[in-house]
Amino acid sequence: MSNTQTNTSEQDEQKFKEWSQSEYVKISKFCNSKGYQIKKIDQPKCQLLAPIVAIWYVKTTEANLNLWVISGDFPTDLTDAKVANNARQSLRHFSMAWHMQAAKLEEGVASGRIELQDAETQTKFANELTHRAENLYKLYSDEGLWAASGQQA
Repeated sequence: MSNTQTNTSEQDEQKFKEWSQSEYVKISKFCNSKGYQIKKIDQPKCQLLAPIVAIWYVKTTEANLNLWVISGDFPTDLTDAKVANNARQSLRHFSMAWHMQAAKLEEGVASGRIELQDAETQTKFANELTHRAENLYKLYSDEGLWAASGQQA
């Protein structure tokens, strides 16, 4: 291996480390803002697809409460770990949840129930959430991406 390849590999590894640390800080703050304190990250269950998405399996300080937490280029969000057996399945859950949330926001605009600043803001957010949900589902559906991990759909 040449020095250039070694340097590039080391640089990539350093970028990944920095990215994953930054994402950890992000989910830690997010969990705290929702009233959950992280006790431990179960690394073998996590999936980090830098710099796109990180799916974290979080053990909280609350007895018997574990969470799936998503971060990266997607909205940071969390859900009870019972909804999915692995990181891949959690992506499907988040995708469906975001589709339902977007539909609820669109319904609200149509019926005059504005939950955000105004109808335009709510419509833009619903559209963005739908777009993110669709992209997340594409990641979930990509068999090649998951082949090495052995995670089933």
